Amino acid sequence: MLHATMQRLGTEVRHRRLLMKPFYQDKDRSYSGFINMTRFRSIFDNFKMLASEKEFALINKRFQAKARNEINYVEFDYVLRHYSGDLE
Repeated sequence: MLHATMQRLGTEVRHRRLLMKPFYQDKDRSYSGFINMTRFRSIFDNFKMLASEKEFALINKRFQAKARNEINYVEFDYVLRHYSGDLE
């Protein structure tokens, strides 16, 4: 199911030509490559990218940092760029 979610999100990013990483970096005050899950979700809301609770749970499980409530946005963005066709 994670694969299908990432494909859907990658397609949306490609069609809408979204650059999300700068927005993640803006929320990363410590420049660690990790942001709080709440902030991560707020960026999705800002871009009007829809994801269900189940999809966010899958993303969280896959890209979760050592701290339970943080997402490794650098890795997420890298993987999403593969799904969007940006990195082939």
